[in-house]
Amino acid sequence: MRRILTVLATITLVAVGLATSTQVAFGASYNESRGPNYTSRVILTFDDCPRTLTSFKKVLQYAKKKNDGLVLAPTGDCLQKFRNKHGVDLAKLARSYGQYVINHSINHRKDMRSLSCNAVARELRSPGVVTNFGRPPYGRINSSVRCGYAKAGMKPWLWTGATGDTTGKSKAKVVSAAVKVAKPGATILMHMQWNGFGPDAIRKIKLKLEDKGLKVCRAYRGKDNKGAIVTSPAKLPAKLPC
Repeated sequence: MRRILTVLATITLVAVGLATSTQVAFGASYNESRGPNYTSRVILTFDDCPRTLTSFKKVLQYAKKKNDGLVLAPTGDCLQKFRNKHGVDLAKLARSYGQYVINHSINHRKDMRSLSCNAVARELRSPGVVTNFGRPPYGRINSSVRCGYAKAGMKPWLWTGATGDTTGKSKAKVVSAAVKVAKPGATILMHMQWNGFGPDAIRKIKLKLEDKGLKVCRAYRGKDNKGAIVTSPAKLPAKLPC
């Protein structure tokens, strides 16, 4: 009897051990809409290309001053344009202000779903942002696109809510739309060439989110999220320290 109980106890311990190992091995599952944000904070993201270098710098300066961590997704063509015209690397500049930069393909190809895995991977190379997270243009994704991202060493990061700013909405309407779609852990889609990308719009979004009991992601201060804002890494942490 004692031997049987010992065997049963051993089996139970092994089973518990296997369950624990499985949880540790897989951890929290990755959500393509939320990306590497495992917090309740809201992430404001901006795709494509800023209108001017001045407008881009104003947003970076404001975000750092207010400890806001934005996610910027410029295309490779955009990066090349600003390198040629101003001698400035927008991705590197944004990181120096503690902001997060992800890939958005080289030229914003309309639909990558028709491409092969290898062709998708080529769309994610330099002069696009070389990193470990990326957003497919228009959020269009299938198994081939996912394969290309995996081949390029990236995870797709879409969004949980969009503002529809590209339809030409006023700043007030973009702010309202951003707040409306916000929820804990949300990723909100906007664009750098439209009316949500500016210090005043970001300020108003943040204030209205606070009225809903929501906070935005903070600028990068190291993996421990302590101390002063520092340059964010080219490859984002698996879990953003928002």
